[in-house]
Amino acid sequence: MKNLPPGALTSRRGFLGLVGLTAAMTAGGGLLSACSAPSGPRPGSGGATAAAADKLTSLTPTYTAFPGLKPDIPGTISTLPGVPDVSGGFTSYPATPTPALTQKAGRGGTYKAMTPLWGPPPPGLASNSYFQAANADIGATVEFQITDGTVYGDKAIARLAAGDIPEIMCIPSWEIDKMADFNTAVDRAFEDLTPYLQGDKVKPYQLLANLPTAAWQWSVWNNKLMAVPFPTEPYPFALLYRKDLFDKNGWNTNPKTADELFELGKEITDAKAKRWAFGSIHEMMWPTFRIPQEWRYEGGKLVHKYETPEFELMLEFMRKVFKEGLVHPGVVGSKGANEKELMGSGQILIYRDGLGGWKELLQQHRGKNPDFSLNAFPVFAHDGGTPLMYHGNAAGLFTFVRKGLPKEQVEEILSILNWCAAPYGTKEYEISNFGVEGKHFTRGENNIPTQTDLGRKEVAFTYGFLGGRPIYVDWSFPDAVKLNMEWQNASFQYLEKGPFDGIRIQRPSKFSGLQVPTEDKFTDIMRGRRPVSDAKQIATEWRRDGGDEAREFYMKVLRDNGRA
Repeated sequence: MKNLPPGALTSRRGFLGLVGLTAAMTAGGGLLSACSAPSGPRPGSGGATAAAADKLTSLTPTYTAFPGLKPDIPGTISTLPGVPDVSGGFTSYPATPTPALTQKAGRGGTYKAMTPLWGPPPPGLASNSYFQAANADIGATVEFQITDGTVYGDKAIARLAAGDIPEIMCIPSWEIDKMADFNTAVDRAFEDLTPYLQGDKVKPYQLLANLPTAAWQWSVWNNKLMAVPFPTEPYPFALLYRKDLFDKNGWNTNPKTADELFELGKEITDAKAKRWAFGSIHEMMWPTFRIPQEWRYEGGKLVHKYETPEFELMLEFMRKVFKEGLVHPGVVGSKGANEKELMGSGQILIYRDGLGGWKELLQQHRGKNPDFSLNAFPVFAHDGGTPLMYHGNAAGLFTFVRKGLPKEQVEEILSILNWCAAPYGTKEYEISNFGVEGKHFTRGENNIPTQTDLGRKEVAFTYGFLGGRPIYVDWSFPDAVKLNMEWQNASFQYLEKGPFDGIRIQRPSKFSGLQVPTEDKFTDIMRGRRPVSDAKQIATEWRRDGGDEAREFYMKVLRDNGRA
């Protein structure tokens, strides 16, 4: 998966960009139009709620561990509330995977599923033997409506607004955070799964019961269990680089300051050779400049990231990067440049992505280029001091079931999602991730599946989105697993301790709607279209248009949880 990381923010203009879902509600006349004016009072918080995650446990499934393989490389146990562990990595694969289920998951039904993909889309169901094989093993037909991950939020908003909702719909948490009225829309659009999965009711779905309780806690909206979560690694993103090309050219793989990164960018960039240092990196510059992930609590007050002097320093740095021409022009001029393709072709050498993007790039390019290799820069601070790294929540993507389906269909869909949640080392996992042996993959060193040409063409991460699974670094590339685990274990000590760790918060609607337009303004500064001095005015407008109202809500959350 891109596993575009939880917490990642994609600046967009145009379609519904300025007001989250609000434009869709007024113009669409569909589902969200119907839910735009719920009966009863509607406070400025827009249905926002907050609860310590452990208080939501009564709504979650009873956890039952599935006996499976132990990782070859150990991870790091988290002591931060609500922050996932580094769960370990696998460098080998069982010669004979064991089926996790004793009977077919499906009952012959047919369902459409909308999922994101940050890469080339595979052939559709009718001409894709991988999809056909997986559906045969499931015992039902899942027809994927694969949507470009770079515009996924816009597409999801449009479909919600029109009431055009597939039976199964995945929505990443970072897109939900930008949807101004999702707190209301979720009840109107999707099935309440509490009656099916709460407590011991999850027993028919033993692989869903194997998902960590913390991830389920983040799947609660409006005091109801509304989705199946995709558990995540602790990190929203890393600064990835082309290791093979860095090794070949002797470039610095361990910049320790922002200035060293800038000088590295100048050394790499050669427009005549169609090579630029950077794709999108500014979100990774936020922790590099020690900007809080969202809020900082100091002196009895909450300070938002936009209001910090560190944010202005980051804007100045990124403005310099753009002015120097170190960012690929396709990224500069586009809202949805395919940075994976640019990384694969060597047109950019460094970009910000989730750790799953590392895996996707290897899958796309290692078969054609055996030397293709990636790594992540060690986290560093802009001034060479102690680094800061952001963390994600326990779940980063959610799978919803369309509201109003018959009980039998909801149960069949949950059974399909249960199949999709099969962990590493099971036969279901193998089919979901690799397809059919001898057709879509062969076995290489340590029995690790290696994609064939047909596998590279047809197999895409799709079923994996639907059920989530305990997170391991379970890639088919042992060298990359080791590099990834080294980075994760080394970075864990720098994770930011935030004021709201372990509290499940539904963001205020007005606050969510502010995110995209505000960050569009900051993008104008970085691109040189506005002066850096405008940053204070943009922050003032943000406070006026809902930021201060959100601050009051978040301060109440701290007080209610004994943290202020």
